[in-house]
Amino acid sequence: MTVNAEHALERIVIIGAGIGGCHAARELASDHDVTLLESSDVAAGATGLSAGVVAPTLFYGDLPDIARHANEFVREFDGTDAFSFTERHRLDFVSAEEAEDARETASELTEAGFDVTYLERSRLSSEFPRIDSPEDGGAILYGDTGWVDPYTYANALRTDAQSRGASVETGVEVTEITTANGRVTGVETTAGRYDADAVVVAAGWRTQELLPTGLTLPIRPYRTQCVVLEPSEPLDEATPIGRIGSEHLYFRPEHNGDLLVGGAHETVSDPLAASSDADESFTRQVASVVPSVLSGFDDAGFVNGWAGIDVATPDTRPIVDQPPDAPDGLVVSTGFNGLGIMTSPIVGPTIRERLTGERAPFSTAPFRADRFDVSGSSFAYTSTSEL
Repeated sequence: MTVNAEHALERIVIIGAGIGGCHAARELASDHDVTLLESSDVAAGATGLSAGVVAPTLFYGDLPDIARHANEFVREFDGTDAFSFTERHRLDFVSAEEAEDARETASELTEAGFDVTYLERSRLSSEFPRIDSPEDGGAILYGDTGWVDPYTYANALRTDAQSRGASVETGVEVTEITTANGRVTGVETTAGRYDADAVVVAAGWRTQELLPTGLTLPIRPYRTQCVVLEPSEPLDEATPIGRIGSEHLYFRPEHNGDLLVGGAHETVSDPLAASSDADESFTRQVASVVPSVLSGFDDAGFVNGWAGIDVATPDTRPIVDQPPDAPDGLVVSTGFNGLGIMTSPIVGPTIRERLTGERAPFSTAPFRADRFDVSGSSFAYTSTSEL
């Protein structure tokens, strides 16, 4: 859906300085008067708590143009300000029952031009000496994956947006989106009013509560967790990223040789009441599973752990669009299902297309708001670890 082009589009207010909001500000600042408002600080929410894994080919391999765009952006942006992209292979372990489908997936992605192969279980230990497959099958090996530091990434985007003319104001809470005659006119905040021709809401799970009365999105908040372990011998640069689907866990090495492990997705009705600490049960699960996958973790030390709130949609893909029945000039960017860092490069071009009609270099149809038959949070939650 494209915003009504009959109205002048000069002043744009973006709510939320997470990874999506910073991308939107950077994209639009060169030819619009952009103000990015954040109630706390840049990357203070889900962005700053994420693992920073980048694997577009895995999650968007069925949409090659999107996967390529996301892969290319992080590599082109590498070196901007303090941002860096760490390339590292990724293993997605599969069971014997899943092996045939996994081989087919790897073959299809290879034919599409992606660096993907299937490794039989017998080859895993020779390719990755510290790995022992937790499944009785092999693994899909992705050669175009890696990770970033989410906080540094968001702040590099923020700095770039400012260099292009955007104003970034933190500690400013939006209390209301104002409208008149069927279109947005601005926002009311704790720092006063900001007039705007368009408003982009990229506020994570808070997006719903900021929308005008009667406008409901098919999104629901969920809680996810991470812990960091210190092995007896530091991990080296040959250690891959990995996912253990049967345990709903993923892992990636840290630059200092530690290991970050994430998982434990559960929906929550009250995000503010959810604990920000990793649960003891999750920590125990990690302590039980990791030693069976990576050597050197039988007596691993616990470094730290945390939990954060993200937002899900029914099909695990975000909504970046003007919602049906929304006032003209209102666009949302939410529901990234824990994949916000790797999917973030699509946000700027998609929002530009929604607001101006200028086409993105990929189809934005997968992010339309009207693709769902449901509204509200009464849909079955699907974790991306199940994909």
